[in-house]
Amino acid sequence: MTDTALIVVDMQNAFIAPAAGTAVDGAERVVRAVNELVTSAASQGWPIYYTRDIGPTELPEGDPERQTEMHSDVDIRGTIIPKGPGKHGGFSGFVLATPDSAGPGAGGLSALAGLLRNDDVRHIVIAGLAADVCVAATARDARRLGYDVTIPLSATAFVHAHPDGDNAAIADLRAAGVTVNNKTH
Repeated sequence: MTDTALIVVDMQNAFIAPAAGTAVDGAERVVRAVNELVTSAASQGWPIYYTRDIGPTELPEGDPERQTEMHSDVDIRGTIIPKGPGKHGGFSGFVLATPDSAGPGAGGLSALAGLLRNDDVRHIVIAGLAADVCVAATARDARRLGYDVTIPLSATAFVHAHPDGDNAAIADLRAAGVTVNNKTH
């Protein structure tokens, strides 16, 4: 048994192959890198969890174009955890807000925290989209919950959301105790 888990964040159509708009720059590269991580994690017996935003920020109500579904090229070998909605600020994989809630976390923790606890996880590798939004929020919350966290930059991409740039986003993660590296696993 292992004490490490892989969390794959928001590898959904809305960010990789959106029906309207532009995909996250580098999303196809991230799909390949995430799939390599999934293969490695599975071979090492790590539990693998995927978070799926139930309502990304610019998605129309009802998801008529299936944008919240996991992208078909992503290797799924674990449990998919609903999180968000991002349109209400629920960026962390640990957060499940209700649409009428007072804000992020008002709906409580997602199932992810309990699953990690049940698997006796102490270290989490987090990959997916995007490094400076949902991956970062998930990593910071994992640190707050006491986990050692690593983000391999090769398996994520930025949407340039940090007001001071991507390097500042990385610095903020490191300041929160997250290991950020260029290794794939």
